[in-house]
Amino acid sequence: MKILIEELPAGNQGGVMLYEFKSNPAFERLPKKGRELRYYLVGFVDGEGSFSVSIKKLPTAKFGWIVDPCFQVYQHKKNVHILELFKKFFQAGYIKPKSPTSNTYVFTISQRRALQEKVIPFFKKYKLLTSKWEEFCKFAQIIEKMEKGEHRNLEGLKEIVEIACSMNELGKQRKYSLTKILSSLGSSETIRQVPK
Repeated sequence: MKILIEELPAGNQGGVMLYEFKSNPAFERLPKKGRELRYYLVGFVDGEGSFSVSIKKLPTAKFGWIVDPCFQVYQHKKNVHILELFKKFFQAGYIKPKSPTSNTYVFTISQRRALQEKVIPFFKKYKLLTSKWEEFCKFAQIIEKMEKGEHRNLEGLKEIVEIACSMNELGKQRKYSLTKILSSLGSSETIRQVPK
């Protein structure tokens, strides 16, 4: 038995066949219609997914910081087949353990093109129901600003940093606070000329 997933978010012509899952015990329980499967994936992300934007210090970057958005879904290794379903559906990303000794595995899409062309359109069409919807909207706003190149100018980067730091409970797990990042961006010493 094969399941055809039509209308993939990236405009994939012809869909994706999920026959690889035939040997998986969960295969028979998968939704048989593409639309139902997409809603299953959205619900799964509502519970086990995240949209995050890291602001990382990089001395060689023009302003000393880089913006690193990613979409992730977490699951115990015994259910890694669910993460494989996400990878197959989006035709992007990778799966790896959260840490070398962890039993938790993570599916990650961090390539901006895949985020822009696959992840954003999918979640705009199939909306999240939890507070993750607000996080997704901010995430999408940042991706759109980056697509316009706004992260390459100081004011645009500051706006992106402010949006990013307002995400995920005001970034309580961030290494650098909003104040620290913005104060460093306000200093002309952080603006560097990077060789072209």
